[in-house]
Amino acid sequence: MFDEIIENLGKLDAVRLIMLGGSRAKGNPDKLSDYDVYVYCDEPIPVAIRRQIFEEHFRYMEYANDFWEEEDDGILWDGVEVEFIYRSHSFIKEQYENILIRHQVSLGYSTCIIFNLLKSIILVDKQSDIEWFRSLAAIYPDELRKKIIQKNAVLIADRMPSMTFQLIKAIKRQDVISVQHRTTELLALMFDVLFAVNRMYHPGEKRLMEALERMSLIPEHFKEDVKLLLVLQTLSKDEAVQLVKTIGDRMNAFIRLWIPEYQISEYIQNKL
Repeated sequence: MFDEIIENLGKLDAVRLIMLGGSRAKGNPDKLSDYDVYVYCDEPIPVAIRRQIFEEHFRYMEYANDFWEEEDDGILWDGVEVEFIYRSHSFIKEQYENILIRHQVSLGYSTCIIFNLLKSIILVDKQSDIEWFRSLAAIYPDELRKKIIQKNAVLIADRMPSMTFQLIKAIKRQDVISVQHRTTELLALMFDVLFAVNRMYHPGEKRLMEALERMSLIPEHFKEDVKLLLVLQTLSKDEAVQLVKTIGDRMNAFIRLWIPEYQISEYIQNKL
């Protein structure tokens, strides 16, 4: 069923490349894993054509969801979920130029797209740029590494908007929603730094504790600190504040190993 869908999609003139991503591509799916199918096209595929290909294979289908990228989401007759994500074929070159050449980075998840393009399994390839991209992305650029560390480090514990600073205020206020939000943001920033330090492209938000096992460079007691951070709201106010301060100090010390000139601001240091 799935193979037939891919074969019919691949016959469309507009389709240049189809790849399978996510846990099914990594070889570690579970019973909740869906199929993440990335369809790279020279021009958009009309919804009417997509409907003709999909409708007999799915018991439920949603077309043209565009919350992040345009995608069709459905459930096969056997109950397995499938996401079809549509991208322009030019997307591959754009990501190479933006991230690997211009070193444009973000707050958290800076290299997830690179990981996706490198690790997804090729199902259909009609003279796409994917192999060209993969050959050039094999080496993790030093400047990209430095910029990811710098951009995320500042908002870990070096400015008034930083997550440790804001998280401590939320703990003292006993604002449980804000504590949850700031904790999630802090984790995203720290993991982006760790993947960069270890020259690993970021695999996304799933199974990050497992990813830690593959890292040789992490801050002192980081695994234990993260486990405590995940149950932060079960700690007393004083214990929670001290944990966040300790995490900030350890992250700052770790970051200085790779960017010696990095120093936390005196004001924030005193407040923390």
